[in-house]
Amino acid sequence: ATAADTFPAACTSVAYTSTATGGATGNTASGSGNISNSLNLPSGSTVTYTATCSISASATGTLSNTATITAPAGTTDPTPGNNAATDSDTISAGALVTGTKTASAGPYSVGGTITYTIVLTNSGAGAQADNAGNELTDVLPPQLALVSATATSGTPNANTGTNTVTWNGALAASGGTVTITITATILPAAAGTTVTNQGTISYDSDGNNTNDATGQTDDPAAVGTANPTAIVVPGVVPPIPTLSTFGLLLLTVMLAGIALAMLRRRQGAEK
Repeated sequence: ATAADTFPAACTSVAYTSTATGGATGNTASGSGNISNSLNLPSGSTVTYTATCSISASATGTLSNTATITAPAGTTDPTPGNNAATDSDTISAGALVTGTKTASAGPYSVGGTITYTIVLTNSGAGAQADNAGNELTDVLPPQLALVSATATSGTPNANTGTNTVTWNGALAASGGTVTITITATILPAAAGTTVTNQGTISYDSDGNNTNDATGQTDDPAAVGTANPTAIVVPGVVPPIPTLSTFGLLLLTVMLAGIALAMLRRRQGAEK
């Protein structure tokens, strides 16, 4: 008998194993791709195949798969209607959320304000719902003091006590976006250092209304992906000391005295 299973195009790769009982032979213990085995099946024996299929990210609708067994020539099968079985499953499209993070233009200085702009984009075939937990979490570094956070949609939250910004909201499939703006003050600890910052994204990659995948925001100005956003804060230049009015008067008197002494010395030398 021939056991066969041709997997649908939505399965980008297939790996399978099989086990035999009751004296059955001819099955392939493990393999990949479509199944086609010539089996010897004594009465009461079984062969069980277990296949794992990777589904294409662009797959939609229903995934159907049919397995068949065909009796050998010259064999009479009294119940041929049970020689095929089909399994059908609805494909749930997942989200694919990425984010960019840019900083406002410098120069940066201690006591000044910096504004970060985060843009989240869902390029997946499925919508990103406002699921349990945060879709974005951004903890600012200790060199900055969080002031506020706003967003074009959803719910932003700025916890100044923990220096943490969170965002919760939904993103439409195939291009839905949101812009989140974070404002912070540059603290003295930032002077003379490079301050880096990066947010964490959580999203639903398999369409089951649970955020199961994560990613990092990326600075588009840096080469590569998932780069933190960095700014350079110059060191603080020490102030130039200044004299009080009395000090300036005293310095003037001293300089005048020195000049008078030098003049008298020159006159004495000429005599």
